[in-house]
Amino acid sequence: MIRFMRPRTVKQRFRLWIALAILMLGLSINIALYILYQQETQAEALRNLSDNLSLQTLFIDRWVQERTLDMRLLTEEDAVRTLNKPLMEEIFRDFTVLQKDFSSLSYVNADGVTEVDTYSATGLQVNERDSYWAAKQGKSSMSDVIIRQASGETVIIFSTPTYDKEGQWSGLLLGSVKLETIQRVVGSLKSGETGDFYLLDWVGVPMTKPRFIDDVRQNPRPISTDITRRAAVQSVSKEAYANYNGDIVFGSYQWIAGHRWLLIGEVSKKELNANLYGLMLVFIAITLVTLMLSFSGIVILTRRIERPLEFLLQGTRIIKEGQYGYHIDPAVFKDAPAELQELCDNYNLMSRKLKTTVKLLEESAMIDPLTELYNRRYMMQNGNHRLLLALEAGYPCSLLLIDIDYFKQVNDSHGHLVGDRVLRHVAGVLQRQTGGDELAARYGGEEFMVLALRLGAVQARALAETICRAVAAEPYEEDGVCIALTVSIGGAACTGLVEGAVARPLLEHMIEEGDKALYRAKQFGRNRVEWETGPREDG
Repeated sequence: MIRFMRPRTVKQRFRLWIALAILMLGLSINIALYILYQQETQAEALRNLSDNLSLQTLFIDRWVQERTLDMRLLTEEDAVRTLNKPLMEEIFRDFTVLQKDFSSLSYVNADGVTEVDTYSATGLQVNERDSYWAAKQGKSSMSDVIIRQASGETVIIFSTPTYDKEGQWSGLLLGSVKLETIQRVVGSLKSGETGDFYLLDWVGVPMTKPRFIDDVRQNPRPISTDITRRAAVQSVSKEAYANYNGDIVFGSYQWIAGHRWLLIGEVSKKELNANLYGLMLVFIAITLVTLMLSFSGIVILTRRIERPLEFLLQGTRIIKEGQYGYHIDPAVFKDAPAELQELCDNYNLMSRKLKTTVKLLEESAMIDPLTELYNRRYMMQNGNHRLLLALEAGYPCSLLLIDIDYFKQVNDSHGHLVGDRVLRHVAGVLQRQTGGDELAARYGGEEFMVLALRLGAVQARALAETICRAVAAEPYEEDGVCIALTVSIGGAACTGLVEGAVARPLLEHMIEEGDKALYRAKQFGRNRVEWETGPREDG
């Protein structure tokens, strides 16, 4: 051994120093790759957690906004404004059947006593609750998480003030909203074998089931870990910490619902390092083999590792810039280790899922869920832009505002569920009568809009007459119910851009003109078409 370490000949010394140089180079490469890959793995895990949290935050915030809007819409019902309690109870029960997230609704009078309640007996005093005083000041509110003793059901209470026909405060509506939707979405998130996503309220009590807690209802105690303490002071750190189960994890968080709920995502450090350790064993074995090879062989082998990592890193940067759905060519990983090939496949799979999810979110923001037509938001954001493009190209354009005649009587006589089906029925007629450059949308309530991008006043009025006849010819028929329908239509046309016009969206001006014509159509007997400026031949 001593003789080996002290070679006497140049040949022996050269072999020894080449062997030591390759060994040291191999060790250096392995150490450097270990550090870089460990850092990148941890950073990638945190990025994935952050991306998932951002996506779910968007969903939960939207969910809260929709439930608040549901409550406000209920306060606009005539039964609520006139305090028709039997009808109010019927509406409440129908609403809880239709809107599965609500478990119960109740009406509280101005004295703080429940008079209508779909869950329990009436006569309960609630005038000491914060929601009562907030409603008395004209404010909507949302409670902390409540676990009902009888059913063990986890709910939150939304409250909204109510007003009578004269606009005087008459009490408030309380809506018990189940957290099953949020629990299902948060529970469906996955990040590796140990990835964990859970939701806490502002004091740290679990709202959804963490991975290692069997039953939230049996463990209502607050969770206090490094991540909750960081969240309390808005601190950001990439350091690992011990979670509620004592495991060392990396985590990320986001406050949502007006800083009242805390969404946390965690992944085990042990899991992140598991693939790293296996990969390092491969590197060490390659290093030992290369003791018999040249230095160039070492460079080639390391390059085969570095190149796939560069593509993965490039792909994450592209997705970070918003190009969801970016695809890495698997041919790049053809000669890479199996772990990196699997990583490439998983990356492409997650990229496709992310693109699909973002697309669904974008579509849900622009499509009316009841009629599957464009909604008002889409028309106001994109309709004016498309209108200007058509006018700049020299095409005349027209707008039709369509109102279902006596629709309130349909709701009053047959109920809101039938009313919704009537809206879908009329929307179907519009879809069949329009297409191409004619955009049909639900403008609000029982009112629809058609934006014809290449039709002048004469052609658009003909289309309006056709729609009138089609609706009248196709009454709503289902389950033995037959409802004759008619519509009133107001139209307005525009044949070109006016220089020096007021800096207001042109579509808004056309809507205003069409609304005037619609008013005349209703005033002159309904089931007719009126035009604001009178159709004339377009040049």
